Amino acid sequence: MISLVDFFKVFVPLFVVIDPFGSVVIFISLTGEMDAGERKVVTKDAVIYGFLILAFFAIFGNSILYYFGISIEALEIAGGLILLIMGIQMVREGDRPKSAGGQEKDIGIVPFATPLLAGPGAISLVIILMNEGFIYLLYTMISLLALFAIVYIFFTHSGRIFRLFGGKGLKVITRIFGLLLAGFAIQYFILALTALHVIP
Repeated sequence: MISLVDFFKVFVPLFVVIDPFGSVVIFISLTGEMDAGERKVVTKDAVIYGFLILAFFAIFGNSILYYFGISIEALEIAGGLILLIMGIQMVREGDRPKSAGGQEKDIGIVPFATPLLAGPGAISLVIILMNEGFIYLLYTMISLLALFAIVYIFFTHSGRIFRLFGGKGLKVITRIFGLLLAGFAIQYFILALTALHVIP
């Protein structure tokens, strides 16, 4: 049975770590000199490949961990560290952590699809979520489809969004998301330490 409460426990952390608001700021800065056709190609690549990367790790992530002998508690701690670093950067800088690389024609894949949208934090998060049971795979896939649809809309209408919120407004939103992301990271630490009986 689908529970909206459980669904939002999946959707909200994914929304925060993918952060469409912060991503659109970087999209505007890196595609400002492109024409509409080029921006459309970048948007398509970012959304398709970003979704496929996270869907792959949602489905096969636990098998990969088993093969390499990595426990879910270790991933929760590692993922929590990554999310905490991202959250601190977002709070301090008011922006998503940036990554250089890739040719201009491929920026839809690098850096947009990965590591911006499907970065280490998001990959760790979807694998952690899969540990909660099969129903969370459904919640995760629905959440990813919804979130990448939002990203597509944001990138397609990036000019209007920037004019609506302004650069400072988007930075404020990203800082708030960074604080929430840091909170999720600490929660994963607590879950891992509890499972390892470090704390009661």
